[in-house]
Order: sequence, then C-alpha cells, then structure tokens
Amino acid sequence: TPIPVPAATNIPPPAPTGRPTGPNLLPNPSFEEGHYNLNGIPELQLPNGWLFEWDEGPTGYGTEAWDVWVRPETRVLSDAFLPAIEHPLYIWDGIHTVKIFKGQGAISYRLLTDVALQPGTYELKISYFPDLVMGYSNGQKLYADDPVAGEIYLLADGNTTGWIFPTFGQRNTTVLTFAVDNPHVVRVGFAARGRFALNNNGWFMDDWFLRRLE
Repeated sequence: TPIPVPAATNIPPPAPTGRPTGPNLLPNPSFEEGHYNLNGIPELQLPNGWLFEWDEGPTGYGTEAWDVWVRPETRVLSDAFLPAIEHPLYIWDGIHTVKIFKGQGAISYRLLTDVALQPGTYELKISYFPDLVMGYSNGQKLYADDPVAGEIYLLADGNTTGWIFPTFGQRNTTVLTFAVDNPHVVRVGFAARGRFALNNNGWFMDDWFLRRLE
C-alpha cells in the first residue's frame, strides 16, 4: 500500500540546522556487501539489509492499456556489468550500483531499511540517477521530456520530502532531515514512480547516508 504523501513539488527541503557527524548508520549503504533474490525471484535482486515494495494495478492517471503499475526488475550491478564509460555515471562509491527498472511499463516502488535510532536529529541523504529514456537518436538516449515522467520522495519514520521532480539523465541528491523523540526502530528509504510506459523506466542509486546532526 503506498504511503500517503503531499502533492509533487520541485522545491528542495529546508537546509538542516546542524551538520552530519558520526558514522553512516545505514546497513550496506553503498551496496557493496552482497545481495539476495527476494522470494528466490532472479529478477528481484536486492542489496543485503534492504527491503523492496512495489505497486501493481491501475495507476489512476488514465485508462489506456499502459496505465497500469507493473513489477519492476532490480539488480545489484558491479562495474564488470557496465561499460567503463558508464562507471562514473552510475557508481559513486565502491564498485557496485543498484538499478531498478522496467522497459515499456509504469513502475512505483520503495527501497527501504530499518535502523535502530536514539533520540536526536538525523539527515537521510540519497543519491540517484533517473535513467528515464523515451527513445534513441543516432545511438544517443533521449530522456523523457515531460517532468512528471519521474518523481521521487524520501521517507523516514513517517516523515517525507513529498514528491519531488528530479532532473533526468544526471545524478541527483536529495536530503530529508527528521527528529527522533525516543529510542526505536525507524524505517527509512527511497520511493520513486514513473507513470509512463517509457522505452526504459530506469533508476540507478548508490552512496547513501544516514547520519546524526550535531
């Protein structure tokens, strides 16, 4: 079930009042520590320590045959599986990146993890590359020209950034600052949706952080 969030916005969240300090609190934050297949399904390859949710059924955006959420595919890719020219585009720490994608299908999903946190203020910092391709020209990708083709939000302990329109075809970084009032396990993560059945609804992600603020 999708988590209710505000309407889409391209306004960045407020700057944090402190600066990040201490270790990265996320498990397997750069996806270098192995992977597993969810329910044994090869097309759902996920980084260890992370959970995956997705939506299926009508998108609510239209009544055409393609206005249906379908299950994405997920991969934990090492640099050996990507052309050398693409390494700096999609890998920002270590030698692995996560790719979540679907060709010719609308997708809506969440990549999540649970972290035990003490009271304090925290910063969740997520980097991702929307590889939303509507076609090709002379061997070059043509990225989606409609800004609503891809949207994201960050979530942490019931807080979200609200839907944000990222820039397609380049690395984006989004930050969510949130407070924890009492010690408990907090669910944090990244959500994205591509409402159109593009040639490729692709998202790369790497080098994530969760740190306490001073």
